[in-house]
Amino acid sequence: MTTHRETLDLPYRPEDLFELVSDVGRYPDFIKWIQSLRLLSEQEEEGRMRCRAEVIVGFKSFRETFITDVDARQADFAIDVSLVRGPFRKLSNTWRFAPIATGARVEFNIAFEFRNFVLQALADANKVHAVKRVIEAFIAEAARRYPKVATPV
Repeated sequence: MTTHRETLDLPYRPEDLFELVSDVGRYPDFIKWIQSLRLLSEQEEEGRMRCRAEVIVGFKSFRETFITDVDARQADFAIDVSLVRGPFRKLSNTWRFAPIATGARVEFNIAFEFRNFVLQALADANKVHAVKRVIEAFIAEAARRYPKVATPV
């Protein structure tokens, strides 16, 4: 199984970054390789959002569909994503947001294993680049949506 972890300090409020990442339905607006995303179900209760999403991703001639469950808990600024169905044998990722003086510390973890050996080999060879592109898409969208936190003097 392939795993990757990123920790970043970003100049945005953890509340804003949590809102951005939990806004699953808008991912196609800023993640270019998502060809379509359909919310199959969505539940909101006090401080918690759960949804099931069907995502079609594509790069050049590669195209895959998968379904994930998302559990976003505002009280602890935590988002967990788990596989329901798709080309993966296993897929999970987590986002954690914590306040710091200059904004938010973001921890992103992903673990996955494709069923197809060739796809897995390609993913292993390109995981750092792929994760970097995902994170860059979220950072660019955060910069578009939210003001930066004022830096302490």
